[in-house]
Amino acid sequence: MENLTQPPAVTDPAEFLDDVLGRIWQTISCTYDSGGCLPDVKTLFANVDISKPFQAAKMVLAHMILEAMENVSRFSPWYTRPARAFGLISMIDPYDGQKCWMLASEAILKWSAALERLAKAIDQNYSLIRAMVLVEDLLEHAEAGEPWLLATCACNPPRAIQVTASVLREGKIICDTCLQPFQ
Repeated sequence: MENLTQPPAVTDPAEFLDDVLGRIWQTISCTYDSGGCLPDVKTLFANVDISKPFQAAKMVLAHMILEAMENVSRFSPWYTRPARAFGLISMIDPYDGQKCWMLASEAILKWSAALERLAKAIDQNYSLIRAMVLVEDLLEHAEAGEPWLLATCACNPPRAIQVTASVLREGKIICDTCLQPFQ
């Protein structure tokens, strides 16, 4: 019988995404004797089309493995192993001619459970991921030492966010409640 005295647990989308990414990163780190922190969102989602969640999950996982390869302990047996041993293959992007890494078929099988969880998290958090990548990109282009401003929307009472002037100017951030730009 359902417990009616306790409201159902509501998961914050950002916490859910962080949890999925963190657990997968921890598994990868343990598997490949790697150290280091979970890479930032911009690194994980670089050149990833998140409108196709499973394809996006494969690219994000490949980015995680690449980052893990950079942090393998020199005393680990993984230290001298080639990328293929980690389940990565390199391809030349036909559109821009740049080298990109992707999961080999055996890696897709090996990491299938993680890929399914990650694809679900990407699908459920599409807008959040887009916003996070946008904000990281805008902050990357902000001038060093630029002051932070408190911007408000047209809601009553107004909602407030803290951003740099360049992010506010370039990002044209719209409130999701009143649909007016923050100023």
